[in-house]
Amino acid sequence: MSYAGTFVYQSGANVETSRIAHYVDADGSSIERLEVLDGSPREVVRINDEVRCYLPKEKIVIEDRRGSRKTFPSLLPESINSLSEFYAIKRGASGRVAGFATHSVLLEPKDGFRFGYVFWIEAQTGLLLKARMVNERGEAIEQFAFAQLEIGLPLSREDVRSRMAAMSEGWAVHSASTTTGQNVDVGWVANAPVPGFRQIAGMRRSLGPDRPDMVHMVFSDGLAAISVFIEPFRKEDGNFIGPMKHGAVNVFKRRVGNFIVTALGEVPPHSLLRMVEGVEQKR
Repeated sequence: MSYAGTFVYQSGANVETSRIAHYVDADGSSIERLEVLDGSPREVVRINDEVRCYLPKEKIVIEDRRGSRKTFPSLLPESINSLSEFYAIKRGASGRVAGFATHSVLLEPKDGFRFGYVFWIEAQTGLLLKARMVNERGEAIEQFAFAQLEIGLPLSREDVRSRMAAMSEGWAVHSASTTTGQNVDVGWVANAPVPGFRQIAGMRRSLGPDRPDMVHMVFSDGLAAISVFIEPFRKEDGNFIGPMKHGAVNVFKRRVGNFIVTALGEVPPHSLLRMVEGVEQKR
């Protein structure tokens, strides 16, 4: 399904507007171009799972694989009912978003280890038009919502082609997907992980020729995700450990021997604490 539009992301006082075009070619490849319209210019082009992010201000191109990460409006699993073990799923009120008729679905967490969600889904196509993450009091933590959208446009490959690729010659290229393999045995394990979160990926990421690889593990309950990063401790990185917050993302750092274990995700802080306390090196 092809579509193009503009959506707004809001978390606290942070508001960001992006323009997106999504196209499926004759071979079934999903191609998407996203342009951030506020602040520093940024363009993200995805072809199936291959992602390239262009940062013209820094003159950097970041190459990565989408993997388990999902971005708006592709946040929903194939079947919402698959989430029923950890979320109470309820049908909400009908309404309009960006001029389209929608029905809403409420996902209420069955425990305190995850946040709740409200999704507004376009009635004819099933496209997600609005998504809100809420805390235990029902207050919005973050929200994505289309402000303008056209569905079923006759887009072409040119409509989703990068506008910045031609100017990126000579820019530094950082390959975030440099790993020794997806879901490999990384030599670390999470004992007593957060209930409902199972490991869906494990990999080693290169930090450069002069540094040891970083271990990256991803855990998910089918909707929310927790990433765990493990890297050797360096004095120049500081001694801070404990919780912190970046927008809607909570972070918790813990030192384990000569390593720093960092967990981050859009989950309550105590979920991250439980996760990092259970991470240890395999013997």
